[in-house]
Formats: sequence, structure tokens, C-alpha cells
Amino acid sequence: MKKVKTPPILDNLTIHGLKKLSSKERSHALWKVIMFVNLIVTIIYLVVIRNGYHGQRIMTRINANCKINQVPFPAVSICNNNLVSNKRSQNIQNILKSSNVSGTDIELFLQSLPNLVDYQNSNGRASDFDHVLGVLKEHYFNIETIMDEVHQRCEDLLLYCSFNRKPASCTDMFRLVKTFEGHCCTFNYFALNDDSIDEVLPDMDHEHYEDTESDHQHSEIIITAESGRGSGLLVVFTVEPSDYPPWALSSSYGAKVLINDPNDYPEYSLIYKRVYTEISLDIKVQPCVFEAEDSLRSIPKAYRGCAFHDEIELKHTDRYSSETCATECKMRSYLTYCGCVPYKYPQEATTRICEFKDLRCLNNLRAKKLSGERCDPLCYLECRDKHYRVTSDIMPLVADLYPDEVMNNRNASELSALQVYFNRPTCNCYKQMLLMDFTSFIATYGGIFSLSFGASLLTLIEVVFLTLNTIVYYSCKSV
Repeated sequence: MKKVKTPPILDNLTIHGLKKLSSKERSHALWKVIMFVNLIVTIIYLVVIRNGYHGQRIMTRINANCKINQVPFPAVSICNNNLVSNKRSQNIQNILKSSNVSGTDIELFLQSLPNLVDYQNSNGRASDFDHVLGVLKEHYFNIETIMDEVHQRCEDLLLYCSFNRKPASCTDMFRLVKTFEGHCCTFNYFALNDDSIDEVLPDMDHEHYEDTESDHQHSEIIITAESGRGSGLLVVFTVEPSDYPPWALSSSYGAKVLINDPNDYPEYSLIYKRVYTEISLDIKVQPCVFEAEDSLRSIPKAYRGCAFHDEIELKHTDRYSSETCATECKMRSYLTYCGCVPYKYPQEATTRICEFKDLRCLNNLRAKKLSGERCDPLCYLECRDKHYRVTSDIMPLVADLYPDEVMNNRNASELSALQVYFNRPTCNCYKQMLLMDFTSFIATYGGIFSLSFGASLLTLIEVVFLTLNTIVYYSCKSV
């Protein structure tokens, strides 16, 4: 019987076990079984790894020692319970009196203005005040400018401000902006592209947050590495109880304090605290940071359940925010069903601002729970975000703890104090990443081949070379 020569490729390959297949030893059959089982197991491993890669599973890594200067200091808004200042409304009262509007109608009109912020208080029974609004429109007022006109000014509300124990001008630190609670004096808020908000120049005495996903990087947003009482924001303010009208709906003198993300319109992610006269309120903030690797961009938003800040375009901000997205969705619903948008939301030149005649529709729509409607585009969570949790302490206001120039010649019973600061110097960071990216996929495949056959990248080159060599071998033999 003529002996068959072994092909050169089996004699020269360094893959484990192949030479055993070409031997004539008694163990030849056993090695065939071993190599076959090894091949099946390897294929199963490869299929599992492939499914894991294409399944694009996401894992979350937790770091409990992130520094607090990696997250912006929260936006802080102080909103007087009194939405209609007695002295600030004198101009409007004089205009209406000069147009022969009765004192009763003027008082009822001013008393009804807070209903434009909280629709449920109207219950659909408020007058339309068409005659009153007609007079004011002749003097170039609309609902938004009326509400701005009658609200207490920030320079009247705020008496003393400091950040990280450094006194600063309150008018430089705070701005009067629109929030879900109406006009409020707000610190460290830069959410919207709103022309009505004056630009604030960065304060060189403070550190500022750099947002790498924004064209403007929001360098005005303040950060701090300090924590504990005495750090952060300190404000002494007065809601001017004597300026509350006799018919004021508020049952007590004080303000709402809103804590929220500086990049979000203050509505959905708000944290509310109340502070009253003769009270000092401490708000201790604990931030939480959510991060995501860029490799997640390869996964569809519907699967990963979040969006990066440059993936969805919104009308009123250059940086995607799930909260602002939900607000814009609600605004579109108001515009669709009621033909207007409440004044407290971001405005567009062509959009009608809701008036008293629209309160019934707004109240009915609120009762239908607009949040249950589907938004277009969908308002995904943010892949990179920050959340704030707070605890608070309330204590009597002690005048001796504050500068003399603030407390002198003032009645301490009309004052309030607020301190907002980070509770501790570190926070939790949650970073999302692919369980297996392309690099890990290749490395895992290489590890499986190495484990099963002792193969490497050089083995692949060797297979190509010896395959070509074998083709040449048989071609020369046939000749």
C-alpha cells in the first residue's frame, strides 16, 4: 500500500493538536475526538461572545469619591410668596385710575394676577378683565410685562450676599427670571437662550464649570470645592411684609426657595423649601453625577434609554435637557389645546401669551395630567446629568451672626436668612459604559483562540502563508 504524504500545512502549523491528527499512533482516534470537542466548545464560546457584543449590554461603574467641583453648584431661586407688590403696582393702578377704571375692578384685577401662575386657584370663575387689559395694552403692557412690573425687585428683596465667605453685590449674583413659580430672584441659573435674561460676566473670584458638550461651555456657571456650613451661598433678605396688599392671598410672610440644575428650566426637577420671616434656613446639598462613555453613542437611544446633550435639538436651549424637553412638550400642548402659552414659560415672538380668559382651559388641561402625553421628540433622560438631594435645618434668625451694616436700622422680625452649601467634599459618580466594546470584543476572541488552540496573530499569518504554500505544493505535484 502506497504511503500518503501529509500535506505540509499540517506538519508545520503551530496550532496545538494538529500534528497529532497526522500521526499513526494508537491515540490518533482519541485526538480526533478531543479536537472535535474542542472545536465545538470554541464555537459555542464565540457565539456567546458575539451575542454579547451585538446585544450592546450596558454596565454602570460607581465611584463614591468624586470631587464636588466636578458638578455645578445648584441654581438657587428665592420666590416671594407675594406676587403683587403694593408699591410696585402703583404705576399700573395710576394708569387704570386715569382711564376711569373703578377701584373695585382695579383691586379685583390685582388680586387675580396670581391666578396666572397657579391656575387651579382660579377654578374658572375669574373675570376676563378684557376692559382692564385693553387699557394696559394701550400703554404697551402685556401679561408678561404686567407680572414683571408688579413683582418685587431683587434689589429690594436681597440685603446681603456672599459666596464662600466672600461678600459680593447681590445684583451681580442674582437676576430676576421666570420660573414655574413666576418671577424669582435666581442665582447660578443659565438654562435657556432667553433674551430677557441679561448676560452675566464670569466672576474671576470664583471657579466656573466647563461643559465640553456645549458650544458656549456655560463658563458662567459657578462650581466650588468647598463644603460644610460657612461655604457656599449666604443670603439675608426681606420679603417686605409691609408691602403685602391687604387682600394678599398668602397667609404668611415668607418665600419659596427652589433648588435645581443650572442647565434645566426650573419645573420638573425642582426641590422646594419654604422660609419665613425671623427664620434662618440651612440647605445642605448632596450632588450625584451621571456620566457616560462616548462608545454608547453607537447604541440607538431607544435601547440605551438616554440622550447626549448634542443629540436632540430644543428650541429654547443649545444643550439638550430632559426637564426642558418636558417643559417644551407641555408648552406645545397648551398651544394646541388653548391657543396660548402661560407667561411663566419661555416665550416666542409669534406665540400668544395666555390671559384671564384662558384660565379655564389651562385649568382643565392641567387636570388631564399633561405629563402623560407622548412628546415628540421623546424626552429621554440625559446620559450625562447631575441630580441634587437636600436636607435642611431651620433655626431662629440671630442678628449678631450677620454684618452690622445689614442689621442696623432694620427690624429683624422682617428678615430671613438662607445658606446653601455642599454637605461633604465628595459625591457619588455613576458612569455608564458598554459591557464589551470593539476592542474588548477582539481581545476576547483572541483569548478564546489562544486558550483553545494556542493561536495568536502570528498563527493567522502562518495559516495564510502555509495555505498558499500548500496550494503551490499540490500544483507542482500535479505537474
